[in-house]
Amino acid sequence: MAKFDTFNDPFDFHIRTLPEPNPDIQTLRVYTNEGVITKFSNLSYDTYEVVITCPEGSHQLNARAGQYGTIKVEGMQKPRSYSFAKTPELENPNEYTFFIRLVEGGEFSGWLAEKNREGEKVQVSGPMGKFGLDDSNKTMVCIAGGSGMSAINALVEQVSVQGIARDCYFFYGARTQKDLYLIDELNALAGKWPGGKLFKFIPVLSEELEDSDWAGPRGFVTQHVKEQYLDKGVVTSDDIKAFFCGPPPMIDHGVKVLEEAGLSMSDIYYDKFEDARSPAPVIDNQKCVLCDECLMAKPIKNCIVEATNFKVSDGEVTSFERVNPGHTSGLYYNSLFIDETECIRCYACIDACPHEAISPAYAHVPKILREL
Repeated sequence: MAKFDTFNDPFDFHIRTLPEPNPDIQTLRVYTNEGVITKFSNLSYDTYEVVITCPEGSHQLNARAGQYGTIKVEGMQKPRSYSFAKTPELENPNEYTFFIRLVEGGEFSGWLAEKNREGEKVQVSGPMGKFGLDDSNKTMVCIAGGSGMSAINALVEQVSVQGIARDCYFFYGARTQKDLYLIDELNALAGKWPGGKLFKFIPVLSEELEDSDWAGPRGFVTQHVKEQYLDKGVVTSDDIKAFFCGPPPMIDHGVKVLEEAGLSMSDIYYDKFEDARSPAPVIDNQKCVLCDECLMAKPIKNCIVEATNFKVSDGEVTSFERVNPGHTSGLYYNSLFIDETECIRCYACIDACPHEAISPAYAHVPKILREL
């Protein structure tokens, strides 16, 4: 039987070799389940633990520690992305745990804060993201901020449950003591950390009052890592792997600090928490090989569509005509297009694309294949 491993572009007659299948991407499929909130409790004054239980027989989301999903309730315009907060080994069947921080103006977190939401029906989709534990035995330097606690908590739980022997420093950046949670649970890990290795949880407060009883470190968490651990040689760039989860500015500064200390980008792992202010990704139809991986990973129906007849103003698409595949002209004559008004900036399509055809850096006006 012939092996088809190239893509023949009928418009410019270039033969392009398809990328080797990546099992972490090519087997990624996002499912949407109906569920019910079965646990709703405060972790801190503005952060909730939410457990969603799906009916028996629902698709298993099969999320790895570090990945994320989306949650939507009736009446919400768009779903919201949140990291899974527990390693799968510690979840009950068909249950998914999230740590959700109240954000001013946040549609879903504002809805949560109105009252106890136990018993409410929700939709949960996943898994998404490439963030997760590597397979080395190097020291883990974990840096989280805000609700980034979720993904890092799941990672350290995975190491503990699976008995993986490696040192771990978990730095958590918060504003004040009242923003801290899981303190007892994380400190308790030190006494049962696998293989006699070191586990240390280090909360760092940036806005704690000077005259408070806080005896721990203060300032920005990434600066503390630099000054007290990298600069003093407590950890060295040739023997660490870094794991970030939290606000994009924190990650950007942390990556800069680690690169300046000599750490390679291949040793740094993260998924940024993006929001509506972040740029929507764009599909470059000249690079797209029509593999449909992005369509399999999208969490909502109409974020990626086939489109034509684009109207453009000041370099931005102002309107377009939706194409119904199979009933109208084929994709080769139109464009695979990410609708910025529907996109939730989860960037799952970027993670799923094996040919680097999707990026927020690409030109916003799509190229229609018939024009190429």
